[in-house]
Amino acid sequence: MPDSTKQNEDPTKGMSWGEKKKYAARQVRQRKLEEIKRAADEGNMQRADELAEELHRAKAERQQAKKRARELKREIKEKLPTTGGKRWADNETARAIRSGRRAEGVGRRPSPQWNMQPGEMVRLVNQCEAWTENYMAKMLPKGAYGILLDPPRGERCAVMFGQDVFTVECKKLRAVRDED
Repeated sequence: MPDSTKQNEDPTKGMSWGEKKKYAARQVRQRKLEEIKRAADEGNMQRADELAEELHRAKAERQQAKKRARELKREIKEKLPTTGGKRWADNETARAIRSGRRAEGVGRRPSPQWNMQPGEMVRLVNQCEAWTENYMAKMLPKGAYGILLDPPRGERCAVMFGQDVFTVECKKLRAVRDED
């Protein structure tokens, strides 16, 4: 019983495609060599020589095909145009940058602009972490109302919630206006 299961097993199981191709080619080569040996053992030297010649001719044909493919690849590469380096944009902004002048829309991204004024009532759109003057963190709930104390210039600004002043991220704040 165990002998029959060994015969049913796939010897190429777990191999990559490249390994499977090499394995198949090796088997074909072994069969041809066995056939040549069998013909020589039977005394049919003409048949053995024909088979050996066929084996060598097939190998030489494969080598010639590879060589022609390499030469063709080299010829095609020689005929292809080369790019000649980087291509530069040809517009007013690009010319200004290359000459070292300032150009419109080039440089650092401006800091975000917030449409809020000091003294305006603001509301939190999300729960956020707020810091007191002595850098103690506190979580403020979504929807809390406060008064903006300083104009938002960067990432954070001062807001008074109740009697306490906190530093809050500007992106979490929205101005409360009549149309809201």
